[in-house]
Amino acid sequence: MGNLFGKRQTRSFFGLMLGLFLWSLPPATLADMAPVKIVVIEFHGLKQKIVQANLAELPHFKELIQGPDNQQAYVHLANVVTTIPAASVPACTAMYTGLYPQRTGVVSTIWFDRRSLQVRTMISLGQERINKELAAQGVATIFDYVKAAGKQSLNCMLMVNKGADWNISSSPFFWGNASVVGLLKGGRLFPHKSYTDPKTISAFLNGHVLAGHKSLNGLFKRYGDVPDLMVIQLLGMDLDSHFPEKRFVKQGASIESIQKDYVKTILDPQIGRLIDAFKAHGLYEHTLFLLVSQQGALKITEHIDDYLLNRILQSEFKLPGAETVNRAAEAIIMQGASTKEVYLKNRRTRQWGDPPRLFADVKPAVDLLLNNAQVRNAINALVIRQYPGERGEGLLENEQWWHLKWDRYVDTDRSDQDFLKALQPVETMSQRFALGDIVIQGLNRQYTRQTAPDIKLINKNGVYFERRSDKYGHHGSYYPDDTVVSFWLAGPGIERFFHKRQIVQKTTSTLDLVPMLCYLMGIPTPT
Repeated sequence: MGNLFGKRQTRSFFGLMLGLFLWSLPPATLADMAPVKIVVIEFHGLKQKIVQANLAELPHFKELIQGPDNQQAYVHLANVVTTIPAASVPACTAMYTGLYPQRTGVVSTIWFDRRSLQVRTMISLGQERINKELAAQGVATIFDYVKAAGKQSLNCMLMVNKGADWNISSSPFFWGNASVVGLLKGGRLFPHKSYTDPKTISAFLNGHVLAGHKSLNGLFKRYGDVPDLMVIQLLGMDLDSHFPEKRFVKQGASIESIQKDYVKTILDPQIGRLIDAFKAHGLYEHTLFLLVSQQGALKITEHIDDYLLNRILQSEFKLPGAETVNRAAEAIIMQGASTKEVYLKNRRTRQWGDPPRLFADVKPAVDLLLNNAQVRNAINALVIRQYPGERGEGLLENEQWWHLKWDRYVDTDRSDQDFLKALQPVETMSQRFALGDIVIQGLNRQYTRQTAPDIKLINKNGVYFERRSDKYGHHGSYYPDDTVVSFWLAGPGIERFFHKRQIVQKTTSTLDLVPMLCYLMGIPTPT
């Protein structure tokens, strides 16, 4: 596949916004302008062109973006690249910290830690594990930067909430109700689209259970004002892309058509509710809205049994189980999706902290995997972890990864020498992906020494390791369908910054949301 973006890396939002800002301003100074309120609405899982392609059919989105008389300025960032891979937890954490997963400590949704010997997952009912990890790593969020500047923030349902002054979070009660509605309306115990996002907007406006005092209306009633930054995370689009209505499944519908229906029937009315609420408080004319997404979605074309690699490797490697704890295991395999990660122990020293031997530990596992036709048919690329200065097997290791040209290697005798010849610099993998070097950059900035797997399989587009064969759509891949999204800067408050409509085709990044917000709010931009 060709390289869609070539070798050029993503352009900084900060530099891009500064250029657009100065170009569009009238002869006035920043000091002449009163501060605006900023609302970030994250449509979790929204694909790149859904709003743009259907704007004429979305009256409330259209009013927000173009104004009631179609004269309002806006900025549309058409090509925003997420962190790679586009998995919810690390991508969301990266977007609201401005840092790659390697630095945040949230390197994946689930991973094995060689130091603690624990399989760690960030998924929990209280959604607080991410924030605890950020605190442990000393990582600040956009909410921390806002607070440090003497301003205030409100978070609604966002899983990254460290530093927010007011936090309206989800709960088992919320997800339990959403799932019951899904069972009653759709026949599946899974959060239903008629509940999730409408109830989230209700929570933002009025609170839920005991959170009324920290909602938009509650804060305005008490203080006569609202926070400087407000962030709302709407998860329904992502959930509906995973398990859409049965009529879409029966039709074999595209993710685009599923999301178009969702935007029209669910999201557009919620935008109308927000517009009405801000108008009622006299805030609408002074509010800038950022419509963002931190990942897209794609249709699953093939399901691979998630336990396939366990069955393959257990013939030669001791795996964790009822009688084997992680410390005694020789290989630990993570729950998969568009990728599959394998951690290997050094079977000579019996220590997880030591690099596994390349020919005695890594190569046997690779050979077992490539002996399986289903694995060979599923994968696009295979990378192997390097340990610079540690392994001492006479092979130069000076990067994080090798790209194993597995499709050539399988046609050899698979000797040690053949294996060495198949190990290539990771940059050679870029030709396998439309995003080219952006994929390599994401891979190199995902893991730390103690969290990196030794073998990583990267599947073909649409092929997923899954434990549920009825899952229809997914994300977390290395392909443009879910790694390239778009942002909008909209609402009447945009006139404080931009006076002409801008459609920016230059490639930008979700990681630049933090410096962009800092710049727009007039607070110090983190380095």
